Amino acid sequence: MLRQARNSYAEVDATFGEIDDAAARLDVPPVSAALFGGEPRSIRRLLDEPAEVLQLAIFGVSVVVHRILTAQGVRPRLLVGHSFGEIAALVAAGAFTLADGVQLVCARTAALRTWEGMGGMAAIGVDQETAGHVAGVLDEPDLVVACLNAPRQTVLAGPLAALDRAERLATTLDVLFARLHLPYASHHPSMRPAVADFVARMGEVSQQPLRHAVHSPVHGRRYTDDDDLKQALAECLVLPVRFTDTVRTLHAKGCSTFIESGALNALTKCVEQTVPNVLAFAPLVDPQGEDAGLRAAGQPPAPGSRNGQSRPAPAPVRAPSPPEAQVVGVADDVPPAPVTPSRLDRHQILVELRELYADALEYPADLLTEDALLEAELGVDSLKQTSLLGRVVERFDLPERSAELPVWELPTLGRIADYVNGAEISR
Repeated sequence: MLRQARNSYAEVDATFGEIDDAAARLDVPPVSAALFGGEPRSIRRLLDEPAEVLQLAIFGVSVVVHRILTAQGVRPRLLVGHSFGEIAALVAAGAFTLADGVQLVCARTAALRTWEGMGGMAAIGVDQETAGHVAGVLDEPDLVVACLNAPRQTVLAGPLAALDRAERLATTLDVLFARLHLPYASHHPSMRPAVADFVARMGEVSQQPLRHAVHSPVHGRRYTDDDDLKQALAECLVLPVRFTDTVRTLHAKGCSTFIESGALNALTKCVEQTVPNVLAFAPLVDPQGEDAGLRAAGQPPAPGSRNGQSRPAPAPVRAPSPPEAQVVGVADDVPPAPVTPSRLDRHQILVELRELYADALEYPADLLTEDALLEAELGVDSLKQTSLLGRVVERFDLPERSAELPVWELPTLGRIADYVNGAEISR
């Protein structure tokens, strides 16, 4: 992420230089080295770094993109952060300095460390009411709705055993279900002690007047300078994220353009699924087209664009200026662990993958070329991709669970075939 943009935008090195300086004062290794040193690292390799490094990388990407866009003259009507992304949104809005943002990220990571292994989270492809029924049918009172991301994407949080039962039920009902790669149950009331711990670790961080409006999907309103924003951020650890409600509220107030400042396009996909006739623009959806995506922000839509995405070209399209809502930052779910392969050669794997995906998606097989981007070009969101990878696990008799496959590193059928074939070679 940002390797191409780094060659064109001084904001990348300048921002991560500030982050590295602030991190060093907290005895955290430099984030720039992890992102830009040597060959690009996968999420799985970044997981070998201290947790603060990966969290600061996610945070830093959102701040960098915001800085690049505003340097080009883009003026958002307001900023929206999702979960962990609220820290980046408030830094981008001027409520905290970048160095203070680093301290907040590291304080949050430390406050959550003692909760690792005590719970988890999973996305389920149903609405809030149905997700609540799942917990009720299973008689799991500790299984709660943690995030409302889209009309048919809800996140559950709770004990690992309860999530295991929910996954078995979802499989039986043929409902999409994907574990989030978080080692704790964020947005769960049981984590209430972490709130005070987080606040205590914030130290002398002080808030400044807001330069941009920030709407919180957790608190369901815009922040004001009278708010205790440190306490508000801490409460985000235990309160649910109502992103769907926020998008509907903003849309009703006239917001029709959404620009995602984080990596990829998970949140703009949720926006598209929530309200009609919007331009949802993700500058970093294509690692080979970052320059074009960032330059395009603030320019008129490309002819023939639909929901901020031209067809069939995978590159991001132009969004109108000024944007009305800039989505800054994403939740901190990350994919781990490699898989083991089948006993077929790559060509056979690819043929069977095309048949499997064409049948499941009801797409013509000739549309499913090995280089077509499943999400950016074909509109297959990450939750659906995770479900389909579950079928890949079954078809090729892979030992891993579908949730353990790195969805974001498998954007095409060709990459999936290479992944399976490469694992076969390594056996």
